[in-house]
Amino acid sequence: MKRLLVGVLVVAACSNGTGGDTTTNTSTLPSTSTSTASATTTTSPPRDCPAAPYEMTFLPTGVGDGEMDSASLEPDVWTSVAGTNTIFVLRDDDTVAIALIRGTLPAVDWPGEKGETSIDGTRAVVGPHPDGAWVAGWFEEPGERCDQYTMVFYPPWAPGDVEEVLVGMNRVGG
Repeated sequence: MKRLLVGVLVVAACSNGTGGDTTTNTSTLPSTSTSTASATTTTSPPRDCPAAPYEMTFLPTGVGDGEMDSASLEPDVWTSVAGTNTIFVLRDDDTVAIALIRGTLPAVDWPGEKGETSIDGTRAVVGPHPDGAWVAGWFEEPGERCDQYTMVFYPPWAPGDVEEVLVGMNRVGG
C-alpha cells in the first residue's frame, strides 16, 4: 500500500529558553477500491488529524535546536500511519529526537516493561522499545482516533529525561 507524506508545517519549540524548530508531517493514503464478482466497495483514507495540542515545557540540552528538510525524512513504523499528524522535534545535530503523533496509539507493541505516567492529567503508558526508542501512548476522551497519541523518543535518551519531557507537557487546546 502506498504511503504518501503530505504537508509540512514548521512550528517553534522551546528548550531551556532557546527557540528551536519542529516540523509537522501529515500522512495520508489514496482512496482504494476493491471489486468482487457481485459488488464494488470504495474505502476512503481516514481524515487527517490536526496537530497535537501540546507544548513541551522541558526539552534537554541539545534537543529542539535543529532544522530539518522534511523531504529527506523517511517514515518509519511509528510515523507512517495514514491520517495521522506528526510533530518532529530535532536535536542540534539535525537528527530526530521526538515524534509526537496524533491519530494512533503505538503501532507496535513492545515486549519490555512499561510504566505509567501522567501527561497533563491523562494516564499514559511508557517504556523502552527493543530498537532503543522510548515510546509513550495515551488517549483522551471520548477515545476517537484523533484523541489517540503516540510519542517516540529516538535514541539516545536517558529514562529521567523521557519522564521529565512527558510530565512537563501541557495541553494548550484543540
